[in-house]
Amino acid sequence: MQRIIIGTAGHIDHGKSALVKALTGVNPDRLPEEKEREMTIDLGFVFMPITRDEEVAIIDVPGHERFLRTMIAGASSIRMALFVVAADEGIKSQTIEHFDVLKLMKINKGIIVITKTDKVKPEYLMTVKHQIRKFVKGSFLEQAPIFPVSSLTGQGINELQNAIKSLCQKIEPLPSDGIFRCPIDRIFSMKGFGTVVAGTVISGKIMKSELVEILPLCKILRIRNLQVHNQPVSGVFAGQRAAFNLAGIKTDEISRGSELSIPDYLRPTRLIDAYLMLSPNALKPLRNNERVRIHKGTVEVIGRIIMLEQDRILPGEQGYIQLKLEKPVVGVRGERFIVRSYSPIMVIGGGEFIEIYTTRKGGKFKKAHAQYLRKIKETTGEALVELLIRNISAPVREKKVLMTLTNLPIKKIDAFVDKLLQEKILILLKDNSFIHRDHFAILKKRCLTAIENFIRANPLKVFMNKGVLSKELKVGNSILLEEILSELKKEGKIKIKGDNVGITGLSVKLSAPSKKLADRIEILVRQSGYRPCKLNDICKIISEENMNRIKEIIDYLLKNEVIIEITEKAYLHRDIIMRAKSELIGYLKKNGTIRIVQYKKILQVPRHIARDILDYFLEKGITTRTEGTHRLANKTADKEVRPS
Repeated sequence: MQRIIIGTAGHIDHGKSALVKALTGVNPDRLPEEKEREMTIDLGFVFMPITRDEEVAIIDVPGHERFLRTMIAGASSIRMALFVVAADEGIKSQTIEHFDVLKLMKINKGIIVITKTDKVKPEYLMTVKHQIRKFVKGSFLEQAPIFPVSSLTGQGINELQNAIKSLCQKIEPLPSDGIFRCPIDRIFSMKGFGTVVAGTVISGKIMKSELVEILPLCKILRIRNLQVHNQPVSGVFAGQRAAFNLAGIKTDEISRGSELSIPDYLRPTRLIDAYLMLSPNALKPLRNNERVRIHKGTVEVIGRIIMLEQDRILPGEQGYIQLKLEKPVVGVRGERFIVRSYSPIMVIGGGEFIEIYTTRKGGKFKKAHAQYLRKIKETTGEALVELLIRNISAPVREKKVLMTLTNLPIKKIDAFVDKLLQEKILILLKDNSFIHRDHFAILKKRCLTAIENFIRANPLKVFMNKGVLSKELKVGNSILLEEILSELKKEGKIKIKGDNVGITGLSVKLSAPSKKLADRIEILVRQSGYRPCKLNDICKIISEENMNRIKEIIDYLLKNEVIIEITEKAYLHRDIIMRAKSELIGYLKKNGTIRIVQYKKILQVPRHIARDILDYFLEKGITTRTEGTHRLANKTADKEVRPS
């Protein structure tokens, strides 16, 4: 079982490939042109047993500056480095650049190997040792052991093998409960099988016959077969070098830099918020909007660095930035990347992704955004989940959104969300989505303000339509809006009538002409007593006013419950309704039941008017009716007598 990837690093022709062959017995140079030129130009993978049941993969990376991007692709998956320096040459330019890459990728385990010891005298070897110790001081290799070896004579190889085995057994395996991800570094076709891709599984696990998505192509495929070290397996997990036989795709559709993951988890993006450290070896400051080369996993993409805190980053310094990429990539929070200058091409820095799917466009000196990113970078676990949910403006429907933002496995996300719900930090909606209580409180406040502003601007309307309110708040989720309105109603801050909402106790002044017309209509309706005042009658009496204008004022009086629509376009004043209700309840308390004929005598109105008024109270739940007999509904007698 192989779960550790070891990578070589060092200058060209310092004996990295020969060292790997001496350690494993296998030449990592697999391409004909590599063997002809005796120079590694692509990643070579060989395997070395460390116990009876375990082996490690060793990646031999090219040392030549022209193939540094291939070295970076290899460094993105290694857990331990063999830092190689030739005894006859010492520290050289690519030694420095490779070492920068290892530090920027946060590799924290390694062994220093001095090769070609057969070419120098012992006293010169001691000089090289001192040079290396001085060079690695303050780094992850400061306390690393140094092994002088000769791949030609075999001197020191056994001791180095034992040290590698010992250190590998101390390295914790990568967790396999994360999301499956595998950057692709090899693509080929096999007769009888079809398309095969290979790479190092950097997180999670996957089984044969499962579906995977190839990104940034966004194409879902089935895994026909899986291999590890040329042996068929049923599944692969984090830390393994694996080959995937994929159904439904041709080799020319895939390119190095593509990535395999579970379907619908990652999505390509061109805009990423990140933290950047500029190497002390960079030749000049990195300036805002500078064009650079970004290396992430096995992909290289051109992009621009947008500064968020300052106008430049000096060598050896760091800052929060936004990456604007010229083609889409996929990634997760905390993933490392390397930056090379556009021209001349050299490693100048690196860092980590913080917010992958940022919606905020960066810009010079956006310090508030930088502070937010700093907080995200420094926060972990449950606190990180809460922080991210608080900054999502819409309800979270699927927890996989939080997986992509946090790079945490679903089991941890479930546990954190459940705890936050129990503590009422999150509010669960009826569709099982959830929203942070802080954002919910903000929406409630905005909702009240929007309704009040609308009514003050449109006093005749009295209420605001829910659809209009939703557009104003930009709340696409109707369930969320209903939850907000329900809470505000419970608090007594709003009143709801069907699809309309109003502010409780809000007093809005009408214009003088509107107030005059409203008063005139109210007097007409009141003077009609128990006999409903009809719209046509009102329009005839107030003939100088336009009918639409009268309707507008009547609607205002209805919404304010100054008048009541007893039947279609026929109105009673609220004082009259209260009197009719009082008469009805008084009679029923004394006699128990009432019929239309009895009620018409009490009100002294025609039968049809008594019937319409009784039907109104029936509709409002004041009474119940059985075979033409009306009686008080349950508990009606205890209610205050007021218009319904």
